[in-house]
This record gives sequence, structure tokens and C-alpha cells, in this order.
Amino acid sequence: MGRKLDYEYVVIGSGASGSAAALMAANLGARTAIVEADSWGGTTLNYRDIPYAAALGFAQRYAEAIAGSRFGMSSTTLRYNYPTVLNWQATAVRRAGGGSRRIFESAGIDCYRGFAQFVNPYEIEIDNLRISSEKFLLATGTTLSVGGIAGIDRVNCWSPDTALRMAKLPKVLLIVGGGSTGCELAEYFAALGVNVILLEAENRILSREDAEVSTVIERHLRDRFGVNILTSARVFELRQDEHSEQVIFVQNGQKKAVRVESIIIATAPEPALDFGLENAGVKYSPTGIEVDQNLRTSNHHIWAAGDVLGGESSAERSTYEGKLATMNAIQKSNTVVNYTGFTRLTNTLPKVAKVGLNEQDCEKIGQKYRSTIVPLDEISASNTNDFRAGFVKILVDLKSQVIGATVVSPDADLVVQELALSVRCGLKVSELAGTPHVAMSWSEAVRVAARQLA
Repeated sequence: MGRKLDYEYVVIGSGASGSAAALMAANLGARTAIVEADSWGGTTLNYRDIPYAAALGFAQRYAEAIAGSRFGMSSTTLRYNYPTVLNWQATAVRRAGGGSRRIFESAGIDCYRGFAQFVNPYEIEIDNLRISSEKFLLATGTTLSVGGIAGIDRVNCWSPDTALRMAKLPKVLLIVGGGSTGCELAEYFAALGVNVILLEAENRILSREDAEVSTVIERHLRDRFGVNILTSARVFELRQDEHSEQVIFVQNGQKKAVRVESIIIATAPEPALDFGLENAGVKYSPTGIEVDQNLRTSNHHIWAAGDVLGGESSAERSTYEGKLATMNAIQKSNTVVNYTGFTRLTNTLPKVAKVGLNEQDCEKIGQKYRSTIVPLDEISASNTNDFRAGFVKILVDLKSQVIGATVVSPDADLVVQELALSVRCGLKVSELAGTPHVAMSWSEAVRVAARQLA
């Protein structure tokens, strides 16, 4: 363009990847702006990771306290105050900086509120205001995917972003989608006494994980919280009258219906792509924006990061991508992405943490492996905590290098860290087996599993 551009770097989206990118660019001395269409801090901070961790942390403590009579606790009169539960979630978000643009402004970043649309490869329009930039980062995240459910526009459904803000708990709740989010929401509401029905189109919940994971979490949700899990059930229509909402679905070829008070659509989200990418010359598909190994799009001065790329999703992965893309954009470092060692987590109790490859992944890519699985009841912590639902599973290649692991246990997010390091650094399983472990901890199962493969 002939005229001087307004900025050196404009970030569209202030979630995990966008926030990290904008702050890094400003720190590197680039003239930076950030655009946000919703709440500052994005989905991760305002609607998902932070409030979910606060809500599930409460629900799990509450459920454990109720079950504490087996240890000698007297908890028969234990109650909770739902408005206080909601206030705690809001407090956690506020403490984390949710909804605030102050962190950006204090870093010298110009903030624009509104939907960005590319006018041409160097300009975007935000509510009739145009700004130009030498380089852009696209970090718009995802939107809810309803999968062509008829009648959804006529029924008052909740999304994963709004479900935790229900002012009043329903007596009967139906959740569509048995992935990580659906299972977390099912546990949360069931722990608070809601009658929960969980519908999953696949033949098991948590279908991205190995079958043993699905078995443990399904038993946990059913036996402990009374969740009614319906698999191989595909919703095709929603109806609503003045008294209730009706969900019509097909399960194993049979048409069925159920009436509930509230519905949460927790199906897999889709990348948010409706911001004029054609005008910017950026290639994309329904599964996400196309990038190279440096996170550069088909337009040489535009990069993309976070959930808008599709695929795996986590705050730490998005933050990593936002920083890497910015280093490449501002410092021209040409750094290549390396996803080795990143984990994914389902925050139920037991938690599910997976790193590297699982057996499903190995079978898809033809990776030869050896594996072992150690149930929690084989270690001391299971006895002292009276908790047996879970396991540690480790996979190694034919050279005995750790290539993946799944942990289903309390504190799985902590237990998995040494396994993530093993995968990231290419450690031999004998090195993991020879590492001292605290005898009464959940991580003892890692040592036992590693010894079986060493």
C-alpha cells in the first residue's frame, strides 16, 4: 500500500493465543493493536478454562465431602448455596483478568471492540472504522456447531460458554455431546443434584480416548452420580412448549423422545472463519485456516494460531502457537511448531490426561508399539484414599522410547507431567522406571507401568 500503515501488527481475537501474541509483539517493540468481538480475554478466560476449573473444583469437593462418611466425616446435613457458587465462578474470572482490557492498555497496545472484517489484505473494518497493518495474527477461536439439528433456533438451549451461568438449576437436564466438555458438565450438574441425561452420537463417550478410558468415566458418571448415558444416539430435532423442551433422537435405528427442562449443546465446536478471509487471500476449509509449519497462512504477511486452526485444543497449546507465530512475524525467526509433549485433559474426577500417542493414534498411523496398563488399585495411594477407578497406561516404540501415555486418576494433570517430559525429550522407558517416585503418591503407578515395559 502507498500510505503509511497504522500498525506493524494487529491481532484479531484476545483469547489465549491472541493475548500472548499481542503482549509479546508489544514487548518486542512493535506498534500493536488487538481486536475483540466479545469479552476481553476471550473464551478460555471468561467462559471455559477459568470458570470450569472453579465450578468443577467446587462440585468435586462437595461430592467428596458428602462421600466422606467412609472416612469418619459427618456430612449428612451438608448443603450448598447456588448463588454463592455462581459468585465464586465470577470471582475466579475477575481475578484472572476476565473482561478487562487493562493488561493490554498498560502494555501500550491499542484495543478495538467489535467484529473485524478484512477489506483487503492490509486493512480490516471494525464497525465502520478502518485500520491497516503490516502484519496480522488471526486468533478468532471457535463457534458453536449445532450439526444441523432441526428446531434449534426455536428452543432455548444453553452452550458450553453459557451453561455455568444458569440462574436456576433445572430438575432434568439433557446434554448433547459426550466429549470432554459434555462429561465435565454432566459431572458438575449431577454433583449438584440435577437429573442429567447425556447423549452421544458415537458408541461410547470420550471416543477420542482409548476404550478403557470410556469404560472408567462412564461407570463413574453412572454409578456415582446417576447420569443416564445414551450412546449411539443422534439428535435430529428439538421442540419446546410452555412446560418443557422435547429432544427427538435416533438410537440404534429407533426414534425416541425425552422431555427435559433444559438442554446444553456440547458438540464439537467449529473454527470461527466469518471475517472476510477471501478479501485477505487467506486459504481455509471448514476444519480451519490453513497454515505452514511456521503458522503462516497462504498470505505471507498473515499468521494464525489457536482454535481457529482446528484440531487439538488447549489453552497451553494456543498460547504456544500465539507466541511462536509472533516470533516468526516480528523477529522473522522461522521457528517450526513442535507439538510433541502437549497434553489434553478431561477435568472430571478421576481426571483424564493424555500425552503423545494412544493406541487409537498408533493404529491410524501404523506405529508399532508396546503398551502396559496399571490399574490404580495396584498402588498404595488407591488404598489410603479409597479410590480405585483409574489407571496409568504407557506406550513405547520398538526402541523402548516413550511415545505416549494416558492417566486416569485423581491429580492426573500433575501425574502426566513426567510422562509429558518423557515424550517431549524422547526418554527411554528404563529412565522413567529408574526415576525415584514418592511411594504413597498417584505417580507410583507411572513407576510400576514403566518397570513392566523396561
